[in-house]
Amino acid sequence: MATDRQIFKTMTGDIFLPIRLYYSLHSKSGLQARFTNLRCMNYDRAGDRWVWLYDGEAKNLKFSTSYSSIPPHQRPIVLGSFYSRANDQIYLDVGSVERAVRAIEFFDKHVKRMVAEVEYVAVYNKVCSSIEEHPGSCFDNLFSEIHTEDIDLALEKKLADARTAIKEGRIVEMMNDKSFELIEAFPTHYYEDGIHNLESSLIAREAVAVARWSGKADYCLTDFIKDTTKKMSLDEMN
Repeated sequence: MATDRQIFKTMTGDIFLPIRLYYSLHSKSGLQARFTNLRCMNYDRAGDRWVWLYDGEAKNLKFSTSYSSIPPHQRPIVLGSFYSRANDQIYLDVGSVERAVRAIEFFDKHVKRMVAEVEYVAVYNKVCSSIEEHPGSCFDNLFSEIHTEDIDLALEKKLADARTAIKEGRIVEMMNDKSFELIEAFPTHYYEDGIHNLESSLIAREAVAVARWSGKADYCLTDFIKDTTKKMSLDEMN
């Protein structure tokens, strides 16, 4: 049966997927001073946030929809919103994998690490079909259960469970794990590994979210890894 249902996308043409980047804030005054000097940043007093605009220094960032393709009357669009709830941390809420990746590289270039450093990322693994499902510019409600001090401990437990499964000969069981987490949080490891591994991880989660939206209700990361491995094998044969 025909349907008009479509995946909601951002104004830069990316699939909308809520992502929050967690920055350790070493100098709140230093960050405010830097934001004030960036033409792509603007303080929204009503929303108590710094908005990152597709303008100024960010104008040349590459997205599916380029800056020049956005109608002049709609410029500048908001790429993301910074919120500060404590003196030692600030969040950046962005609506796509592409924006998250561009943001990490962009602010690493324009904000010194002695001022702020990106440490963690949280992903809401669900795409939507309409503006009515959009959570708004602030993702506090989506990520209210995420506490950065618990992220490393949770990851260590997962790794310990995996090591135990391997030791006990439950590798097949582990490889066939069909678990799915609507909300995930993990370290970015950006400064150690660069952006590629994190980008690949986020792309994988976007693919899972799209597959579940399209009707594959039980699709998970394990399925994505199997499908990707199979495709790579077929490509090598051709």
